[in-house]
Amino acid sequence: MFSVGGGIFSAIVPMLCYIAVAVILGMLHLHERRINWLTSLCFFLAAVSLFMHNDVVSAVSALLFIAVMSALLVCQPGEDTEGALFAAFALLGLLSFLLPQFLFLIPLFVLYLFVANIFGLRRFLAAMLGLILPFWLLFGVTYVWPEVSEFVPSGESVLCSLAFPEVIDFTPLRILLPVTELAVMLPAMTMFAASSVPSKPFLRRRLLFIMIANTYLLLLSFLSAPNFDMLYAWRIPGTAILASYLFSLKVTRYSNIYFVMIFILWLAIAVFSVWVN
Repeated sequence: MFSVGGGIFSAIVPMLCYIAVAVILGMLHLHERRINWLTSLCFFLAAVSLFMHNDVVSAVSALLFIAVMSALLVCQPGEDTEGALFAAFALLGLLSFLLPQFLFLIPLFVLYLFVANIFGLRRFLAAMLGLILPFWLLFGVTYVWPEVSEFVPSGESVLCSLAFPEVIDFTPLRILLPVTELAVMLPAMTMFAASSVPSKPFLRRRLLFIMIANTYLLLLSFLSAPNFDMLYAWRIPGTAILASYLFSLKVTRYSNIYFVMIFILWLAIAVFSVWVN
């Protein structure tokens, strides 16, 4: 994952971030039985994406993304659901004014309340209070010390990208990336709908949310050209999860052949990335 011209900082930091992303992903309870190669697959997908290896911001954001998603997935029906939602949405709010692109996740987080079957007035209010808390604290600090506002990133560019979408230029690489992701996502969705695996309801809800999240981020990336690489980095863990589900659900001769085809597409990403660099 090193690049000759990017400097040692821009080479080491992304590598460490993607290692951390893979480790955190491996700690999540997403399948009924442990899939030992999930962590390796996640790091492999980051490794073949050579065009991102010097992108420190996208790498750090990917680590923050998996952290906030992990906090959200912890929110399950129980006695302290309100507290867990408050904490997850507060973390999202904090990340949103540190890196405004996290504002994209607000609709997705709200949708999770319905997917996880935990929606309720008290829980919704707890989530909204958590989301607002960092901004309220920031407002108080900037009111007392106005000079602090100069160091806080503005979310205007992100909001403008939502109001006035900027469609990406479809280069060969930017065609290959979504094609490869859809080649994993669509069969995984089909298998998920036709199979009772996983049988545990909370695991099915988690996988369903991962599918929705990756679909949402994929569609969003087409309409937010400046953030295409960052949104792709956010989708890497979800792609690894869906691939591990698809290729471990039922191992047959045809699934092995299809895995080889997908593996070739992943290697093609590295080849096309060389053209970009």
